[in-house]
Amino acid sequence: MARKRKQDATPPLFELELAKEPRHFDEANVARLGLISIQERIPEGYASWEEEFEVLGKPVKLACYANPNVGGVPHGLDNEVSLALIALYLNAGSPPDGTFTTTAYQILKLMGFDTSGYYYRALKESLLRLTTATYVLSEAWRADGRWQSVSFRYIDKLEFTSGKEGSLDRSSVIRITLAKEIVRSLQNRYTKPIDIEFMASLKRPLSRALYRLLDAQRLSPEREEPLARLEVGLMEWAAACKIVHKRPDKVRRTLEPAHRELIERRYLRSVEYVGRGKNQTIVYVFGEEAGGIPDAEAVNLLMAEGLSFTSAYSLARRYSLGHIKERLERYRAILEAGYRPKNRLGLLVDVIRDETGKYERPTRTRRPAKRQAAQEEAEARKLEEEAAREWAEMPREAQIRRALQVAQLVLRSRISVGELEDLSRLMESGALEPRQVVEELKEALAQDRLEGWLERFRKMLPG
Repeated sequence: MARKRKQDATPPLFELELAKEPRHFDEANVARLGLISIQERIPEGYASWEEEFEVLGKPVKLACYANPNVGGVPHGLDNEVSLALIALYLNAGSPPDGTFTTTAYQILKLMGFDTSGYYYRALKESLLRLTTATYVLSEAWRADGRWQSVSFRYIDKLEFTSGKEGSLDRSSVIRITLAKEIVRSLQNRYTKPIDIEFMASLKRPLSRALYRLLDAQRLSPEREEPLARLEVGLMEWAAACKIVHKRPDKVRRTLEPAHRELIERRYLRSVEYVGRGKNQTIVYVFGEEAGGIPDAEAVNLLMAEGLSFTSAYSLARRYSLGHIKERLERYRAILEAGYRPKNRLGLLVDVIRDETGKYERPTRTRRPAKRQAAQEEAEARKLEEEAAREWAEMPREAQIRRALQVAQLVLRSRISVGELEDLSRLMESGALEPRQVVEELKEALAQDRLEGWLERFRKMLPG
């Protein structure tokens, strides 16, 4: 366990190293409206759709008109590409004109895809769909606290260098100008955090697309707290997902593979259908992995109380900053009232995770009963065991992505995008172990030796 820091000392290292906001964001309108169909494949020639459903309790009308010669309406892989472009725009410093430069290789690496010829071809097709498809949104775009009608193309301008026959390759440089509507939202921070590494670790494009849409409903700029459950009409959800065939049984079959994977990955705890036919309702209950990217301030507060980086990181992924602050107040009130737990950190974890309301009134002053003491010890042990088990159960590619996420959170501007790619490559080759990277970064952070870690890492790089 990390040592508790003195309250009158300099700010904790985690606060010094990290900004108070997650690194990855999604534009809230694009994600919530589901502008890109979740379907991996669409019928040949399917080049337009028009949908009506409710957003934040308001009926909206959406339409998309695309070019059949470049694959029809945006769908499948386009979800990941569009999100990667937002991340790259933000990492470029959010230029006011919406224009930034990247490479095809960088986009594929950010999305977690293999840099093979197939994905370079798929990336080019995706960029062309996002450049040619026109969206017409009636009273559906939220900006400056009002509903607006807008029409735009996701990519307003696209330029790229290419190899033979105009194909993209590892050396291709791409210059992109995002739609001014999207740029304005991003600059005005009408956004939501998103765990882009978790999304990339999902196996199916369908799962990744549904994750993005679900998470946009779970986390909204209009709400302080994330939703624990979501209830939505089946046919309304089919419209939000832009599912082509609207027959109830086909909608359920389309969603089933994504539901299964999101439950297996613990983003969803359960999916239940209530009712029959077109009147069915889907009830989503979010799971522990729905915590997404941890708030840096939340991690800092928990570490200041003595929790290890791993434990603090795990809790901050599952609970909002507001929840953690409120539970820390309860926990401190319990101690101030004279309660002397056998395991202080176990009590802290139990207070944060409690859903029964047993800590509403911290009035006890006697030593805890054996049952309570045992529970406190169990909670502390359980969190560490969960972290270890989570690592053991993760496929190696997911371990690598988790290690990269920790590196991004801890090192931020100290490490370049190119160096993050080098770090990923070293872990993929087996030269570095993802779990070891996380532990080393955690130790370097606690001891204020991040520069030393970076120096050792850079010595491993060729040239």
